[in-house]
Amino acid sequence: MKTVTFSFDHPVAVKVFFNCTSDPELKQDIKFLRSDEHGLLHVPIEDVPQGIWKLLLEWNHDGRDFCMERIIELPGRSL
Repeated sequence: MKTVTFSFDHPVAVKVFFNCTSDPELKQDIKFLRSDEHGLLHVPIEDVPQGIWKLLLEWNHDGRDFCMERIIELPGRSL
């Protein structure tokens, strides 16, 4: 399974939003995910179409809200 991995200093529960910057018509569902006990978060991207995507992660820790934004490029699938 293809994933994008993020590393946190503590376990987190996040909301992941996907926005395709190369084709705004492409839509993906919001994912609700939890990291493992070491803070590693694996975001599955197997069902995400090719393109340039902005991933926005939102979470809360110790009563404070946080967000992180990352740009990823997913090439076309090879046969």
